[in-house]
Amino acid sequence: MDSVLPPQDPGNASKVPRVSIGMPVYNGAAFVREALRTLLSQTEADFELIVSDNGSSDGSTEILLAAAAGDSRVRYFRHDKSLRAYDNFHYVLAQARGEYFMWAACDDNWDANFIEKLAQALELQPEAIMAFGNVNTVTPTDKIGAVVPFDFQTAGLKTMARLCKLAPLQCYYFYGLWRTLAIKRAPYSYCAWWPDLPLMLAASMLGPFIHVPGVRFYYYEVPKSNLRRVKEQDYVDRFNLLLGVGGLIAAVYRACAAVGGPFMGVYAAALVIWKQIRTVPGYLYRRLTGHR
Repeated sequence: MDSVLPPQDPGNASKVPRVSIGMPVYNGAAFVREALRTLLSQTEADFELIVSDNGSSDGSTEILLAAAAGDSRVRYFRHDKSLRAYDNFHYVLAQARGEYFMWAACDDNWDANFIEKLAQALELQPEAIMAFGNVNTVTPTDKIGAVVPFDFQTAGLKTMARLCKLAPLQCYYFYGLWRTLAIKRAPYSYCAWWPDLPLMLAASMLGPFIHVPGVRFYYYEVPKSNLRRVKEQDYVDRFNLLLGVGGLIAAVYRACAAVGGPFMGVYAAALVIWKQIRTVPGYLYRRLTGHR
C-alpha cells in the first residue's frame, strides 16, 4: 500500500510548477539531508520535489516527512512494499507535472544554479530535449572531486551517430534536465545490468542532448561488485553476469526498436554488444589478478 503526504499549503497543490524533480529514496539517511539542502536552495525556485520513499527503515522517512512539512514544494510518497530501484525512478517521473524534469539521487549534490542554467539553455535551444552540465565524481574520501571529462553532447548529429557516441559512455547525463514530455516518451525497458542505458539510448533518438559548461553535478560514486550493485537495486541474492549482459542487449533492442523501428533496435544492440566485447580483456585481467 502506498501513501502520500499532502502539501503543507493546499493552495499550492493545483499550481503547475516549471520544473519537476524526482527523488527516489531507499535508506538514504546518511546523505539525503544534504541532497535536500542543495535542491531546496536552488536559484530556480519554481519547482516541485517529488520524493518517493521506497519503504525506508533507517530514519530516511522522518527526514523526508520533516522536509515535506517545512516546504510546500515537497510532495512525499511512500511505498510500503519496496519497488525495484528502476521502477521507483519511473514512479517519480510518472508524477511529474512540470515542463522540465530532473532525476535526483539522494546521495548526489548540485551547484545552486544548476537547474536555472540548464533550463535557460533548453529555452534557447528548443530542438534539444536534455541539458546537462559538468560532472564531479565524489567518493567517501573526496567530498569535492574533480571534473570528469565527459563528452555526451549530440547536437548536430544524426540519429545513428548519436547512438554510436553514447553507447560506450557512462550514463551520468541521466541526471540532466529533460523536457518532461520527451523523457516520458522514452520506452520503459527493464534490465538488471546497466538499467539506465536502454532508456538513454532510446531517448537520444528523440532529440539532441546539449552541454552547459560552468555548472556542476556532484555524483557520489562507491566501487561495487556486480552482485552488490544488483542487490541494492533489485533486492536479490544472486546475479549471473552473462545473463545480465544478455538482458541488457535485449532491453536496448526493445527500447530503440520502439522508437526507431527494428533496424535501429538491431543497430543499437550491436553497439552495446561491441561495448561489452571490449570490456572482456579488462574483466579477465581483474578476475585473474584480483585487481579492482
